[in-house]
Amino acid sequence: MAGNSEKSKVRTPAQDIVFDCPHCNKSLSIDPRGAGLMIVCPDCEQQVQVPGVPLTERNQEGAAVATPPPDSADLAEALEAAHAKIERLVESLEETRERRRYLEKVRADNMARYELISKDLVTIQNAVDRIVAIIQDATTEKTSENG
Repeated sequence: MAGNSEKSKVRTPAQDIVFDCPHCNKSLSIDPRGAGLMIVCPDCEQQVQVPGVPLTERNQEGAAVATPPPDSADLAEALEAAHAKIERLVESLEETRERRRYLEKVRADNMARYELISKDLVTIQNAVDRIVAIIQDATTEKTSENG
């Protein structure tokens, strides 16, 4: 993609697609392979669709080929496939929601357990501190009796 604001100063190959940005009117040029693509204008940074028929819709000589509109059977098949995919996605979404509800309950239960454990640890630590103090007092008394 190459952009130019003055066509007379910058030469573009004859086969390039030359067009103006619809947002800022900057003159742009792009290789024919960019036909039909969405690009970002280098000046205004807006999305711009390159005019022309995409290469997938061109014949071997590079000439544009008219693509016939899809028939109703193709559309019905595509619609049926889309509905089936939607059903699978809805089922997957519900399974995900159920799993989330379950995991949130497990998390809440675990948080309650951790809170109880934390309280029990404080009680145990206080008991250990009392035992250590009693042992220190006994050791101090024994040392003073021996001394």
